Amino acid sequence: MKWKKNSGQSPDGTPDYDEAVRKNRIRDITGEEKESRPRSGKKTIIILASIAALSLIAIAVLVFFIYKKPGSFLATTGEKQVEAPFEEKARTYAPESENLHIKRGMESYAKGYLNDAVAEFNEVLESDSTDKDKAIALTYLGMISDDRGKYRDAIEFYNRALTYDSENPEIYKNLALAYRHNKEYDQAIESAKKSISLRGNDVNTRLLLGNIYFEMNRYEDAINQYRRALDIEPDNPSVLYNLGAALMKQGDELSALEYFKKAGASDRIGEIAYKAYSRLGVVYTERRVWDLAEKYLKLAVSLRPHDPVGHYNLGIAYLRQNRNDEALKEFVQSEDLTRDDQVMLESLGEAFLSMKEYDHSLTAYNKILETSKRNVRILSRIGEIYYEKGELDLALEAYRKITMVEPATENARVAYINMGNIFDDTQQYDAAIEAYQKALSISDRDDGAYYNLGIAYKHADKPDLAIDSWRRAAELNDNSPKAPMALADYYYEKKLYDLAEKEYQRILQKWPAIQEAHFKMATIYYKRDELEFALKAYARVIEINDKNDLARKALINSAVIVSKRATDEEGINKARDMITKALLIKPGDAETLFSLGIIYFKQEMYDRAIETFYQALKGSREPSLVAEAYNNIGKSYYQKKMYKKALQAFTRGIEEDPSNEEIRLNRKTASQAYEEELANE
Repeated sequence: MKWKKNSGQSPDGTPDYDEAVRKNRIRDITGEEKESRPRSGKKTIIILASIAALSLIAIAVLVFFIYKKPGSFLATTGEKQVEAPFEEKARTYAPESENLHIKRGMESYAKGYLNDAVAEFNEVLESDSTDKDKAIALTYLGMISDDRGKYRDAIEFYNRALTYDSENPEIYKNLALAYRHNKEYDQAIESAKKSISLRGNDVNTRLLLGNIYFEMNRYEDAINQYRRALDIEPDNPSVLYNLGAALMKQGDELSALEYFKKAGASDRIGEIAYKAYSRLGVVYTERRVWDLAEKYLKLAVSLRPHDPVGHYNLGIAYLRQNRNDEALKEFVQSEDLTRDDQVMLESLGEAFLSMKEYDHSLTAYNKILETSKRNVRILSRIGEIYYEKGELDLALEAYRKITMVEPATENARVAYINMGNIFDDTQQYDAAIEAYQKALSISDRDDGAYYNLGIAYKHADKPDLAIDSWRRAAELNDNSPKAPMALADYYYEKKLYDLAEKEYQRILQKWPAIQEAHFKMATIYYKRDELEFALKAYARVIEINDKNDLARKALINSAVIVSKRATDEEGINKARDMITKALLIKPGDAETLFSLGIIYFKQEMYDRAIETFYQALKGSREPSLVAEAYNNIGKSYYQKKMYKKALQAFTRGIEEDPSNEEIRLNRKTASQAYEEELANE
């Protein structure tokens, strides 16, 4: 049988496996890849550097609210320890008095008519009222000042009140609260202790003193006061919860959880129960105790079904269990219940984004923009989402808005870089160059921007400017090999191997463990037919990391060299062992299986060759490789003198690659042999 004459070289200049057999060679893998940008596989849209972006749900954090004072909430993320949430309410002071102005003042205060209350209490002070009534009036004036944030005025009123009623525990308690609000903690503690000394069985003052210690990070003292309060009132929900919070601060999570449970059971359906169950759900979610996490988060939702936070936290628990449908349902419910809470909306946006629910994420972020149109962090997120969706015009619009909202800032610089990446993706190279230059006009010390600019110049076929940009990037950051690698790779791609070799050598002198540089050096040697140097370089690739794809390619290319030079069975077996190792790195890889099939063919193990080529067919949809596999199956059958099967295989190869003239000639030869076989029967 005559096979089509072979030039002895593959199209890329790599020596064929066997010059006597057309394309019967191990497939050379160059490992060449497109350049990448900083922080990218696919080009990464860079999050604004001036903002610490919220974590995605792969490392999800829970949002929970901390009760600071009635009606006041603070949203946090990722905080395992919670502030003492429930405060003693000092505004329950309702002393008895027959003074008409006192009664009217107290009534106005209760209704929130503070100016009227002040007028009434001042009437008391300006009259010949009793010392007790004047003490009451001054105490209320102190409370009003404290409510208005005028803490120093409040302190003055309380001290004046004490001149009329020096043994009144309520005045000392309110004075302690005012000192605390004014961050005068030592005086606050002294006043609270005085109140306790006058009325030792008052749970609320013990709670206040514990909270003062808590705020000062004196958790052991806080715990002591909470425990003494529980001695007086063991089932007080506020004290139980705050004790749990203080124990959390000390790291005693197990004890804290028990007090949260007691607080919830004691309060049953109130605000403390809701917070306790929410907190339990958060902690159990963080601990991945899913049954308890769901139990308590569902209890919290049942108590406050219209609170978006409960639904959000339950969604996080589902998401961490990969129960995405249930998580999405809770997040959507939370979004429906959230109006203008920007923290909650941003958390939802992040949750949706982590699930690639881009439309929901956009809805949440756009709600934020309704009241905060200049929020560059959200504009950046929106740009990122549109980029991921492939809606590049909308992504560009978001980044342009950032440059208009904050021109000539760091945020604008990052936005210009992202715009440059998008323009480069869409082959608008001049626009990409302009965007990178605008970024550099804001700060010309960014090596990443110069690196990207170099790539854009390269794509725009302006190699001199590309080289200058990469050299500038390397000057700005001599601790990064990216720009030197881009320059070396450019020379390599242009087949300027001498220049490429010099650059790779410089890189490897400074960064000897860069696997890709060793691989490219090996391939340069390989193309020059300097096979000993190539084998050593490929061996170094494998030595650096014998488990990744570059190692697989190095093993295959080493097998190419070894099989080419093989003069006996031992050499062929060595090449086969290399291919087998490559398959361990990526089982079922079509390229590697094809190469193994060639080895078996060389060893005249035709059945094994046929089996291996068929395995390669299963792992590839590349028409040229599939056609070559059928071609080699046909040649294996031909060697076995099974001409009909050979003819069938060649026919399939032509169907896959009609332009392959070699397979057509091989099919013709097999057809002739099959006809002769039939004629001789």
